[in-house]
Amino acid sequence: MTQLASLQEAPLTEIKNFLSPKGGKAFFFITSDKVKIRVAIWNSNSARGTVILQSGRTEFIEKYYEVVQEFLDRDFCVAMFDWRGQGLSDRLIDNPYLGHVSDFSLYDQELKEILDLVYVSNCPKPWIGIGHSMGGCLIASLAAEHSGVFDLIILCAPMLSLKLPKSMEIFVLVLGEISRLGFRNRALPQPEWKERKGWHEIPFEENDVTSDKSRFTRSVDLIRKNENLALGGLSLAWVHESIKRTRKFSKPNWSQKITSPTLLLSATKDQVVNSEKNELICQTIPKISIARIEGNHELFMEQDHIREETWQQIDKFLKRYL
Repeated sequence: MTQLASLQEAPLTEIKNFLSPKGGKAFFFITSDKVKIRVAIWNSNSARGTVILQSGRTEFIEKYYEVVQEFLDRDFCVAMFDWRGQGLSDRLIDNPYLGHVSDFSLYDQELKEILDLVYVSNCPKPWIGIGHSMGGCLIASLAAEHSGVFDLIILCAPMLSLKLPKSMEIFVLVLGEISRLGFRNRALPQPEWKERKGWHEIPFEENDVTSDKSRFTRSVDLIRKNENLALGGLSLAWVHESIKRTRKFSKPNWSQKITSPTLLLSATKDQVVNSEKNELICQTIPKISIARIEGNHELFMEQDHIREETWQQIDKFLKRYL
């Protein structure tokens, strides 16, 4: 078990009118494979339990200050960490702006280690595992492999599927295997990634994750304040591994391994994951609730009326089981 006082303090970036909620502690945890992970915990003395909040690819703790505060207002402890390769956790290859992981099992490993070695001794139960996009993929993966780790699960537009043509999936799977010869950390060419800088801002009008301009701009302003938070394109290995992982979710009976009550927040306008396929995958989870919300991929970063509906569904689910 790890006591927070023994860990190196970590910084949290703030901008005008968007500050870290009060009472939090941020620190670095070193995994068994020597990767430094930034972790933050708020309200560790909660009597209601802990929200274990896991973000998606390219995201970072600071982006979720508003969401953290909303869970604090509901009297929960909130625990977050930046996945390896993003946020202020260690970047894994020479180009710090390229999203890369050699194997998704490394994400699984760090999540389990932080749960066992940090959260068990510092975050009161019950535990509500909440994952957005890639975070939802990894929360669901852990829940299927380790029954009972989470008392409740909320999957927000989870990456259980990808909006890719079947032919593209097969092509990347083949190319990914070939890449084991030595070019798995090469970048896939993407419009949002530039060789010169590694990342660049896209206009709000070109984004496909939220219809809320103020929240979109707020996230950009955080990166402007601290470019070390920025992440641009994808490595071939990351894409290869993401397809391998999402294909597992389509296997028969996979979802029946998740025994905890689960809420799927399905974004009907999602352009990143396949919301209809996600619903099919999740509908056989034994204790599943599915909420279809008319919003884009980042439901927590959407316009107020969409967020209000999202929170209504969350509160209804929590009231039912807590």
